[in-house]
Amino acid sequence: MMTAHSALFLGKGRRLLATGALVGAATMLTAADAPTGGEPGVRAFVLGNIYLANGGTGDICRAEDEGALERFRKLLPAAQQQKYADPAKNQELEKLMNEHFGFRRLILRDDRTGKVKLPPGVDRTAAITPEQALAIGALNGFPKGKGRPAFSKRDVVYSACSDPYDFPVLAKNFRTYDGPVAAGMNLDGKVSKEDFTGPDGEKGIDNQLWRVAGCSWPFREGSNPDIARKTLISSLAPTLIELRGVDDASNDPDVTVTVFAATTALNKDGKGGVLARATFIADPDPRLKATTHGRIENGVLTTDSFDMVLNYKEQIIDAPRHIRGARIRATLTKDGGIEGGFYGYYTLDSYYSSIEQMTQNGANLSRLTCPGIRLAIDRLADGYRDPKTGKYTAISSAYHFFGVRAFVVPPQQTARAE
Repeated sequence: MMTAHSALFLGKGRRLLATGALVGAATMLTAADAPTGGEPGVRAFVLGNIYLANGGTGDICRAEDEGALERFRKLLPAAQQQKYADPAKNQELEKLMNEHFGFRRLILRDDRTGKVKLPPGVDRTAAITPEQALAIGALNGFPKGKGRPAFSKRDVVYSACSDPYDFPVLAKNFRTYDGPVAAGMNLDGKVSKEDFTGPDGEKGIDNQLWRVAGCSWPFREGSNPDIARKTLISSLAPTLIELRGVDDASNDPDVTVTVFAATTALNKDGKGGVLARATFIADPDPRLKATTHGRIENGVLTTDSFDMVLNYKEQIIDAPRHIRGARIRATLTKDGGIEGGFYGYYTLDSYYSSIEQMTQNGANLSRLTCPGIRLAIDRLADGYRDPKTGKYTAISSAYHFFGVRAFVVPPQQTARAE
């Protein structure tokens, strides 16, 4: 009998058939370690959100950063500052800001006037490359060597987010987090004056990314666990965690842990949360899969260090998170789910890509300053020196997550049939 887990219909006369594990799943319902079916000794989870970790009640920011738009307002003469003091005037203020700094946006796909000049062979309806963006910028009067793809790589922009080093005035007096408490892990095995104390009193916490972003409103808001649990992020390309070789979910010294992406979207349950025990197809891209050794002690999973890439696709943002020297510490919950964190060194360029893709308008709406973030991560980076330049290329970070039980179908176990 075909079940919802064993067939996904793709259209008239076409369907995707899962073989192997799923076909035989119904025969294993009595397995003690897999009460809802699946392979014995295997536990898989799909994550509903991966968000910057908040240090709890001890994590206090004395004042939040004011953002780029407010910084610009304060550059104006006193009369204009007063004119634009009302937040209702922000749209007008943003327009003035764009004109003042020479920000540009070329909308390629909807250019019915034909005013946007394109190099030969560029399709205005398709995603463009960074090289094509530079060529388009040069043809349309951008500053020399400027022009970045934005808005799902179908527009070309020049702004303080696409080129943060061009606008240091918008980073002036950027407020970083200077509190003593932050969530995270001791990644380097040392305790130094730059380190934080964890919410539980653990010393030597490495989390310089929170020092950068901990006083910026969108990150503080998104790091609130109550808000994070009600918000599904990257739901079209969620992250999966799979444990293999689990003999005892409470204590097991030897399990294999794999983190990878799914090509199947999340579904919500009746309460608006992530639907548990759904089936997901693993993304075949090998860059989005990483495996390491782990152990379970008193229901807490801890892994060895490994490098991984987490998918992050949300609205116009497509910015995979490259984490080096990553570790997982997570609790296997009584309801069959998982809650914990990814701790490691987030590469600077992959982190900033998620900021840049917010676009200038998104940053202004979020009270964020892109140059402030970029200059701060460069200054506070603490991981993986470039042997040629001597500069750090990554920054210590802590991301929390929550997830529910899931079934996973490897790409090679699927076949398309007429």
